[in-house]
Amino acid sequence: MKSSVAPQRVVSLLGAATETIHRLGLGDQLVGRSHECDYPPVVLSLPMISKPRLDVESPSASIDAAVREQVKAGETVYALDDEQLSLLAPDLLITQDHCRVCAVTPRDVANSVTCSSVRQLVLKPATLNDCLGDVQRVAVAMGFPERGDALRATLEARLQRVRELSSAATGGASDQSSPRAAPFAAPRVAVLEWCDPIMGCGYWIPELVRLAGGVPVHCSPPGGATPTLTFSALLEGPAAPDVVIFALCGFSVARSAREIAESWGAQQLEALLAACGKENCFVVDGNYLVNRSGPRVVESAEAFAECAHPALRGHFGHLGTPLLATLSRALAEAEADVGRGKVRPPPVPSPSRCCGGGGAESTSASGSPADAVAAQLVCLSSHDFVGAFRLNSAANQARWCSADRFEAVLKGHAAFGCLLLPREDFVGECGPSLHEVSAARDDGTDEEGNGGGLKSRTTAAVRVTLPSVKPRGTAKEAALAPKAASTFTWTMVKEEGAGGDGPQWRTEKVG
Repeated sequence: MKSSVAPQRVVSLLGAATETIHRLGLGDQLVGRSHECDYPPVVLSLPMISKPRLDVESPSASIDAAVREQVKAGETVYALDDEQLSLLAPDLLITQDHCRVCAVTPRDVANSVTCSSVRQLVLKPATLNDCLGDVQRVAVAMGFPERGDALRATLEARLQRVRELSSAATGGASDQSSPRAAPFAAPRVAVLEWCDPIMGCGYWIPELVRLAGGVPVHCSPPGGATPTLTFSALLEGPAAPDVVIFALCGFSVARSAREIAESWGAQQLEALLAACGKENCFVVDGNYLVNRSGPRVVESAEAFAECAHPALRGHFGHLGTPLLATLSRALAEAEADVGRGKVRPPPVPSPSRCCGGGGAESTSASGSPADAVAAQLVCLSSHDFVGAFRLNSAANQARWCSADRFEAVLKGHAAFGCLLLPREDFVGECGPSLHEVSAARDDGTDEEGNGGGLKSRTTAAVRVTLPSVKPRGTAKEAALAPKAASTFTWTMVKEEGAGGDGPQWRTEKVG
């Protein structure tokens, strides 16, 4: 794709392209991103202009069924925010035509009135060469082809280093005819991209496995689609793997482990570990290390090399981090509810006071859920993101991973931008109104107390209404502010406080 004019306002709807733009030193040209563009972390502050039409928190089987149903009905998987796009006024839109499930496609874009007149770069990576070539295609579209050439050369040099180290680890063995018992035989490696149903790997992943010194099994030829298989087929026959790597699409190690445990069950997991050995079964953060077609294909190859060769385990610094673990360790941590976040383990709740020292008292169980919400709103409007983060439940903190990520997502999310505004920015300069709308016991039923109030509550809902916002600021700022009054519902849970402070109300979810 050639253009005589370099774009100045780029919206990327593909995580790999977003990363590439930053690797090219052109991140300042980005004005918007898709929901899946989360790396480098600085992009989280950009407006998010897409969202999935299905519940991505559903179990693996439910997600697969929902996607199949949408495909069968001819529906698109993602929705674009036309109003947001119009305000951003992009002069280049980057999307992909590789997988309608993994990211926004031209078909999704075609449903957007705003996008119809915007210049588009459509990437379609299927092989490793395509992935590397897309680096150059993005650079050309951005007006800096020489930077693309240099970045591709750097990535190829790094891949060559992985190839050389892996070859040395196997004594040069790289074909499937090598005896499995030979000292330096290339191990048969099964990379699984989904667990319910079980799916092998496709497109450029088999090439990366071979580059990392393994023999890819349960996969399509390079460039082919991901195959589906049964559990018995996974472990039986000539394609029985020596090494199994779970790289579930879009999932962290922690979520992958939970999904595997729930969908496979103890009997199948025991059979897998017995067949391959506990030391040869791994879970990788698919979202961070494997499922992207951009510059991090190098990190994918490094992770595969660490899994495939005992001599290289830890060599590239991936194994033993929250990004790559043995299956046994991942399952144990999931059972203990450790490391639910995408990249980092959850923070330890701090006993220190929040919101400038004034909010901690109001979040105890002796206060109301509305008091806890009010304290969090004070933190948000004063931009005390650490204080606001600490007022989340333990599970919610784990989902956000850190106060920094919490802050970045709030600033980049159109729906939540108004929560960060001071009172004087609202019409009438009045603050939010709060109303406790429901409460529930552990069994999900409400109960009246002697004084007419609700008692013994472990969950509650608080409705927050914000006035309309005064029109002001740049187009980007206007895009983050609602034009009319906004209503949110805080779902609250009662948890034991840190440092023996007793039960406290904490934010579980805001919608």
